[in-house]
Amino acid sequence: MKPGSSNRSQTRALATRERLLNAGRRAFAHKGLDGTNLREDILEPAGVSVGSFYHQFQDKTELLFAILHDDAERFRARLSAIHTPAPGRTLLDICRESYGMMFDRAESHEECLRIQMRERDATDARVRQFLSDERARWIESLARSFERIAAAGGIEVDAVLAAELIVALSMGTMASYLELPRARRKRERTRMLEALCRFTLGGLRAAVTDEKSTPARADAPQRSSP
Repeated sequence: MKPGSSNRSQTRALATRERLLNAGRRAFAHKGLDGTNLREDILEPAGVSVGSFYHQFQDKTELLFAILHDDAERFRARLSAIHTPAPGRTLLDICRESYGMMFDRAESHEECLRIQMRERDATDARVRQFLSDERARWIESLARSFERIAAAGGIEVDAVLAAELIVALSMGTMASYLELPRARRKRERTRMLEALCRFTLGGLRAAVTDEKSTPARADAPQRSSP
């Protein structure tokens, strides 16, 4: 093998993979896994041969897993960074940044969110299990963040329950947000984001903390849990 040929082959393989991911993301978001034809909806738009596809993926389901896994890994990493306590940052700051990033993701990675929503009731048990596992990883990551935040604030919190509630609230909100006409999203985003922060900081604490006190106000985030 000539010097540098291995690097060129690797570069071509990565470029091919990226084209497949992009084509698959569009196809799965609009047609779903069952409705997507591998050749017509993925290979032809991506300009990739059948042989090249099977060199990277076993089938279109494995391509779907790769798309969702890559997106979830980036999302969890960004969320963990946002949830890291720092001097001068209040829980309200963290809450706004967290939900703000979630809305950003809905705009920049809308297709991935639509795939998740479409495939929750997939006919393929592998897909249902994959989505269930990804949700569990999201909850686990979020719970660890809540534990750090609670420790920094000196409060007791059921971190897993808090994470489960936030994940359910987030997915439901994003489903509603994506149903809005694009022209309305910017205006509704501001309203929805502030409402999410008020509810999270004021209502969630009463449900998951061990303290026997009334829920803290959203304008007093130092004693609340996101």
